[in-house]
Amino acid sequence: MVTKKSSIFFIFFICAVGAWLFYLKYSVVAIEDRIRYAKKEIISEKKNQHILKAEWKALTSPERIQRLAVKHLKMQQIQPAQLKEFDPSLFHSEKAKYRKTKRLSKLIGELLSKAQESEE
Repeated sequence: MVTKKSSIFFIFFICAVGAWLFYLKYSVVAIEDRIRYAKKEIISEKKNQHILKAEWKALTSPERIQRLAVKHLKMQQIQPAQLKEFDPSLFHSEKAKYRKTKRLSKLIGELLSKAQESEE
């Protein structure tokens, strides 16, 4: 036999389940809306990506970089007198590290002194 207490419990249980299902339904609807919005944004970004790739290609073209370097950095061509023949023994010798360091520091000192002389 159904008592008053069990009837009240079942009514409360049905209301709680109904409220939970209501909340669940609208949560799912909100998530679906966010997914739709994200998909639209992805499509929009893919369309814009082509434009950005073209702009990047134009900005990084070697001719443009050369022109900007000449204009803003006041760079000059390297003169043949500034070049020195590569000596592999400076870096790949089996001799002691001290000798390599000594030769390398001497070479750097020479280059710095020549650079200071050319500035004056």
